[in-house]
Amino acid sequence: MNDRRVRKTEQAIQAAFAKLLSEKSMENITVKSLCETADINKSTFYLHYKDIYDCADRLRDTIVDELSAVFAPYNFADIINNFSVILENIMDIFEMNRELYMPYLKSPSLASSLCKMKQLILGKVLERVNDIDRSNGISRCTVSFVISGIISVLEQHEFAEIDHQAILALADKVQNGFTY
Repeated sequence: MNDRRVRKTEQAIQAAFAKLLSEKSMENITVKSLCETADINKSTFYLHYKDIYDCADRLRDTIVDELSAVFAPYNFADIINNFSVILENIMDIFEMNRELYMPYLKSPSLASSLCKMKQLILGKVLERVNDIDRSNGISRCTVSFVISGIISVLEQHEFAEIDHQAILALADKVQNGFTY
């Protein structure tokens, strides 16, 4: 995928998909309407994707890759200890890609795909840790909880509600417990 034309076409298709997803459910998006929105031919769409579901899966995979890269430098303990940095990096990614990612996260018709996304991110995090961390059930559950929580926060809230102070407060709760 080094060809610039291919990247630009796929970006146009993904942007059109996200735009349509913000207007209607996944089941009501057709290849025809997507092609009209992206200003491409159906044959061009089929050169890049098998169908609308493949397009959704590829968008999910893009999100998974970006979020996994944020977690990559950290072992399990460091994920908790650096939670504010991780969350700020993730918020930056979603802010830069808001119009592409948010319709995906907020679409009720893609709820099962969100579950799959969480599993894929956890799997990629598990690939990078040592065997001791990987076999520790509490560590796996904690990281799964953190990943699910981050995705749920993004899914449920608008970015205006999540400023630097909110991130620090949330990180403190994750690191030190949810006492009030």
